[in-house]
Amino acid sequence: MKGDRMRHMVCNVEDSQTLHCLTANATVSCARCGAKAHSPSNVCDPVSLTIEGD
Repeated sequence: MKGDRMRHMVCNVEDSQTLHCLTANATVSCARCGAKAHSPSNVCDPVSLTIEGD
C-alpha cells in the first residue's frame, strides 16, 4: 500500500505534531530533499547522519 507508506514520509506530513514525532532524535536524512527523521522508513532516500565525535 504505497499510499499508506507515503503518508508517513516526512516530506508529506502536514500535521505538526506527527512531524515532530517522526523527526525527534533524527538518525537519517533524505538524500533527495534533506528532510531529517528518526527512522529510515520515514524518508525517500535515507542517508545516516554523522554524529559529531565519531
